[in-house]
Amino acid sequence: MMKRIQIVQLSDLHLAPHGERYSFNQQLDPLKKLESCFADIVRLPEKPEMIVLSGDLIHEGTAKDYEWLHEYLFIKQEKLKTEINVILGNHDRADAFYTGFYGSKALEHYYYQQQTPTVDYYFLDSNYHNKEQGFLSKDQLVWLDTKLQQHKEKPALIFLHHPVAGTTLEKMRFSILQNDCELLKIAQKANVRGIFSGHIHFSTNELLDGILCSTAESTAYHIDCTDLHDHVVADACGYNLISFDGQSIGVENRVLLAPQEAVMHIKVTQTDYVNLKSSD
Repeated sequence: MMKRIQIVQLSDLHLAPHGERYSFNQQLDPLKKLESCFADIVRLPEKPEMIVLSGDLIHEGTAKDYEWLHEYLFIKQEKLKTEINVILGNHDRADAFYTGFYGSKALEHYYYQQQTPTVDYYFLDSNYHNKEQGFLSKDQLVWLDTKLQQHKEKPALIFLHHPVAGTTLEKMRFSILQNDCELLKIAQKANVRGIFSGHIHFSTNELLDGILCSTAESTAYHIDCTDLHDHVVADACGYNLISFDGQSIGVENRVLLAPQEAVMHIKVTQTDYVNLKSSD
């Protein structure tokens, strides 16, 4: 059995662009809430293997905002002595991200692999023209399938912004990954042990054909979707701590700020999958 590793997943930071108001009528500074997460990470008894920021980093930010974020995360990485990886969400802006974060022109999709002696990590881009719903491009799916088949027996973990469907998200199909079945088919052919996402601003865990599918709470605000057609937004803060030892895998949802008073209502008309191609 491999030595247990822990991975911190921070999701849906929704940091405010410079000089802009907090998104979704937040009453508390999302940066201060993120700082509370990093303070909690410092107190963890074990140093994490890595930290993953799973999208919606800055709410529709500029290149200057992402340049600031790059410096901010570099400082955190140096202080924690832990690698930080990022992926993009539907509220990120790819051109601004590439210009500010990397000083380069944007690629069509931002996805990559990271290999370690014991686990392979895959970071995917489920953003589809900045729509609420997610979609994985054909090139990503082919790339992922090829990479996984090259190391078919090696444990793999996948991170992306939009969740896959399951019993807990049956009424959230309008918002999640629209071609999730294609991703799951590819994952089931290999040794994928977990698929980790965010986007919906509440935490869920589900076992789909032996694969743990987990979504993380937002570090910025919670969305209560109990009423299928009236989703309630409230300031909150939390993150996921993933543990994996080669045999078992689990997630601890660390709540740092329970949902506060409602600050916004989001009206939802239909809850089923959306045909993204016809909605362009």
